Formats: sequence, C-alpha cells, structure tokens
Amino acid sequence: MLKDRMVRVKLKKHFHEQRPMNFVGKVTAFSDVYVVLEAKGLMLARQQPNGVQIDKVATPQVIPRENIDSIRVLPDNFDMNALKISTEGQQLVLVVDGKRDVFLGELGEG
Repeated sequence: MLKDRMVRVKLKKHFHEQRPMNFVGKVTAFSDVYVVLEAKGLMLARQQPNGVQIDKVATPQVIPRENIDSIRVLPDNFDMNALKISTEGQQLVLVVDGKRDVFLGELGEG
C-alpha cells in the first residue's frame, strides 16, 4: 500500500525528555510488523539554528510499526535532498510545495 511512496514517519516519544524524531524518505518495504525506508532523519534540537538536525545523506531505516506515531504521505515528486523547515507559531513544520505543510514538533521540545 505505501511501497514506493514518499512519506514522513513520526516516531512515538516514550518519555518526556526524549527528542521528537521524524524520518522523511521513500518506503521500500511495508509489513504488519515494520516499515523500511530509504530516508533522512530529522531530530528536533535546540542547538540548531532552524531547530532541527537533519541527516546529510539518506540511509536505510527499519522502523517497527509499534514505534510509529503517524505516517504522512508526501507527493511522489517530493525532494528529500532539498528539505525546508519553517515555523508556524510554536510548531516546526516541513514545507511541502503546493500542499499542506507537515508537522514535525513543537519549538523547545528538542
């Protein structure tokens, strides 16, 4: 169903101090137990000027489905090598041209 689609996967936070983590990339495999992505990680971090630490290169990621908070399908032509982060009030969002922006987390969470 999601194979070969571009997505943003937001992981669950298991404790209050944990930094919000997201992955943006292409789904290469999908099952009842896991999702495999060729993706870049995005972690909220107060030390970064834009509030988000972004992986430089995409790597394979195997994510157990029980750790996934939400999956947002992105346009098929979404370029994960040109990620743009913006703020909307207290929220950090991933800018998606021509579509609704994607929530990453709250300012100050990282």
